[in-house]
Amino acid sequence: MIVLSHEHGDHFDRGFLGSLPKGLRIAIAKFEDPYLGNQLREMGFSVEEIAEGFSADCGDLAVQFFTVDTGTSSDAAILVEGEDFRFLNQNDCKMFDRLDEVPSPLTHYAVQYSGASWYPECFELGEEERRARSAANVANKISNVSRALRTLKPPVFVPSAGPVVLPFLPDGFGSPEGSVFAHQDRLVDALDVPEPTSVCFARPGDLISPDGRPDPISPPSASELNWYREHCVDTWSTLPNQLDPAELIETIQARLRGLKGLAPAGTPVIEFRWGDGEHDRCLIDLHSGTVPSHSELAAGRTLITVSAEPRYFNLLVANSRWQEVVLSLRARVHQSRDVFDNWVNLFLYSDAATIRADFENVQGVPADRFDVSTDRGTVYSVERRCPHQGADLAKADVEGSCLVCPRHGWRFDLEDGGRDARSGTSIRAVRIAESDTSR
Repeated sequence: MIVLSHEHGDHFDRGFLGSLPKGLRIAIAKFEDPYLGNQLREMGFSVEEIAEGFSADCGDLAVQFFTVDTGTSSDAAILVEGEDFRFLNQNDCKMFDRLDEVPSPLTHYAVQYSGASWYPECFELGEEERRARSAANVANKISNVSRALRTLKPPVFVPSAGPVVLPFLPDGFGSPEGSVFAHQDRLVDALDVPEPTSVCFARPGDLISPDGRPDPISPPSASELNWYREHCVDTWSTLPNQLDPAELIETIQARLRGLKGLAPAGTPVIEFRWGDGEHDRCLIDLHSGTVPSHSELAAGRTLITVSAEPRYFNLLVANSRWQEVVLSLRARVHQSRDVFDNWVNLFLYSDAATIRADFENVQGVPADRFDVSTDRGTVYSVERRCPHQGADLAKADVEGSCLVCPRHGWRFDLEDGGRDARSGTSIRAVRIAESDTSR
């Protein structure tokens, strides 16, 4: 049986799967979006979609999924159980708020500590600010892994998804120094590994054991990157660098249908730019659900500009799964102010078939509340679900005056009404009790 966690190309590898015999048994999580299952069936495989709480048997093994299926995230962690082991491959599934649901004891645990994020690498920021943003993102990911190790207490931890190799992007992009793409040597320096967990930096074909591979994999050298460039196909360079603007606008308008009024009035306007000419750009107003002209843009509106070659936007026309284009990291992004907007993110990452449901799901995050105390003893009532992707904040840590989301590290300042400074969103914190020491 083949087990797939989700549909991103580094997991759902069409080239590899296409080389396998038809009819093979493939197990995936039961996602709301049927895309992955449908694609695998079209390729001729026997697909089993496993709902949470159920498992699939494969000989003397059992496979179970833990899913995060909110917004643009359709991902799953894979739990494999045998007679004398229990292995959780969390990979890059952000289920850090659900680790108490994992059966214990674990014998092996694998989780990603890096990620393929276009922020801040693709954003036009000063070098010092880019390094600071990257360092904060990396520190949050490593902190999540450290907390997971303390919660799960696995005898063996296997760091996964690194080091990254980006041979066809500009020199220095994603380099280990000052980048959001953390390498394993950074993990060794920063990770808080509790006793008795041992770290196994496994290579392909290695036996995973408590005393195996204590040395991290080194970042790729310049000569290794050159070897990749010489022996791999740079698909990007083979694409025709052209665009029909009318087709792009038609594609955008199709995605906007049914979205009018779902995004609030203050949502930034997106600008796509593929050249220096006056007609080499278009605007997208998510609140009104329109493609206005630049003369119609109201003064004071926040603007987010996505600049790339014509071939990039031509891929958006040809591919309904825009996140695959965004994650090519081939665009540059400029914002009139450095604020994360979830509505813009949803529009750029959602599929054409699911975009309206993604927008509606964000509006429908439950508003349950719970009480949380700071280390000074002040008690606040806050909303339980993160406004980003609905993580359970009851599982969050409090650092100083901030409640820190266990999935993506958003920091909600309880003393500022529960506001996250990067996104402007809030969990609407209300002070309900105050200790003598905090007065």
